[in-house]
Amino acid sequence: MRAGDVAHCDFGAPASGEPGFVRPAIVVTSDDVLEFRQHAIVVVPCTTTRRGWLSEVDVAGFGVAQAHLPTTLSVDRVVEETGTNIGSVALRQIRELIADLIGL
Repeated sequence: MRAGDVAHCDFGAPASGEPGFVRPAIVVTSDDVLEFRQHAIVVVPCTTTRRGWLSEVDVAGFGVAQAHLPTTLSVDRVVEETGTNIGSVALRQIRELIADLIGL
């Protein structure tokens, strides 16, 4: 698994405003951290419901990444790796949106 990879993840039953169910997500954890085979990763869920928000990043074939919803998941919640990586440009855009969201 690498930063920018798209994986289908089981987010479980959602509470209001949370992602839920099995859906694609973008891995945003750095490759340096992933090298240590962590038990949890940071992901950004994708949705096919486009809201036109500034925090959405188009991901071909998977809808939009919701950069406003970074979430830590156990690697046990990764249902399937898709073999797709969104590339450095889209990954950088998602990470910059997350940084803006948390005031970095």
